[in-house]
Amino acid sequence: MTESAKATPQILDSRKVFAGRVFNVTADTVREGDTTYVREVVRHPGSAVIVPVFADDTVALVRQYRHPALRYLLEVPAGSLDEGESPEQGAARELEEELGFRAGVLEKLSEFFVSPGFCEEKMWVYLATDLIETAQRLDDDEIVEVLRVPFSSALKMIVSGEIEDAKTIVGLMLAAPRVGLAMLEAEYPAV
Repeated sequence: MTESAKATPQILDSRKVFAGRVFNVTADTVREGDTTYVREVVRHPGSAVIVPVFADDTVALVRQYRHPALRYLLEVPAGSLDEGESPEQGAARELEEELGFRAGVLEKLSEFFVSPGFCEEKMWVYLATDLIETAQRLDDDEIVEVLRVPFSSALKMIVSGEIEDAKTIVGLMLAAPRVGLAMLEAEYPAV
């Protein structure tokens, strides 16, 4: 690899082309070595993802309508970080808002970029255990159905294609060994 390829590309210009409630979009002019190009970038504050596992070895999932997918999806609880909020604080807040539980133990499992080709969003995944019931506090536009399923069944739902959400697949697979299960015990392909 040449020295110029190792150097951090230089952002020559960044222009906001869209401002929304959940994310913004910029058009960035970038110089990488001798090449200059424009990239549209979705600007998002990041998200906290929670895999809530109960003492009876069930995991809570939420079913909600996801308009870009044009369908209801089964997901682990998750949500965007508020300004100035750490990922761990966001995970604790989202767990209580969406499910009505607090975690006695909140363990970070991973962090990853969602789709770094065009989006800066990063997700932090947490395993929540020793759950204590409080009260659910959904946002005004949040309509969710909460389901508790055996953790092993949730893993099978990945293989069957019933769970299609990437953050949920990643979270469940990373949490499985922590709760004493193999990541997956089925054959591929899922669909």
